Amino acid sequence: MHIMLSVVLVLATSLTGVSALPGPLRLANTFSHITNELSHISLGNCSLANASLPLSNLKVGLPEPSLHLTLKYIAVGRGTQNYSCPSTDASSRDKTAPTATGAAATLFDASCIASSSMTLLHELPAVAGRTPLGSLAFMVEMVSSTTNSSDLIIGEHYFDAAGDPFFNLRLGGGDDWMVGKKDASVSAPAKVYAFKIESKDVTWLRLTRKEGKGIKEVYRVMTFEGGAPSTCAGLNDTVIVEYAAEYWFYG
Repeated sequence: MHIMLSVVLVLATSLTGVSALPGPLRLANTFSHITNELSHISLGNCSLANASLPLSNLKVGLPEPSLHLTLKYIAVGRGTQNYSCPSTDASSRDKTAPTATGAAATLFDASCIASSSMTLLHELPAVAGRTPLGSLAFMVEMVSSTTNSSDLIIGEHYFDAAGDPFFNLRLGGGDDWMVGKKDASVSAPAKVYAFKIESKDVTWLRLTRKEGKGIKEVYRVMTFEGGAPSTCAGLNDTVIVEYAAEYWFYG
């Protein structure tokens, strides 16, 4: 694993501020600084031996990873949580909560950031979550072209035809993948931001393998937004909520 999108996000944060994303001209100026900074950063295959899953943040904890497993990857996922609302009259929608139907996300390599700074790692979901998807794609293309890297994106996450969460980590050249099932779920810790009172973050999860190769357990932690609206009032039948999160892969 070489240069990562997470590095770009950290640098962008330091140059522009977390809560004020750059417009087109400021974005171009930021990228020129990022390109210069990348030449001073040495990244390679980074050890995750000292990375610690942030379960102590929770009042009610998730189970610890199984003892025989090793942490193989840490990724930042950026995408959408998907929900549905029933096709009923308005009065019924006011009393009905959206139903979760799945998710879709791109998985960006964050292992080298985790090996050097857990604090920076835990800032990435909020930075990625506030960055428009189009800007993230532009960042990836730019850094890939500049560094001749092909593994900025290490995988994708979506739900298969059977409705099971699927993690495909073969985009970065490996052969690991997993079809999972939810083993445990807890509410995300409450967070207060300067620009609003509280974010409605999707739950933290542990998933175990139904089938796959190389990966046996996946944790979704440090989530940023993605939670369902309280009711279906005023919403379409399909509801899409953007989110970001850390994904920890054990095998």
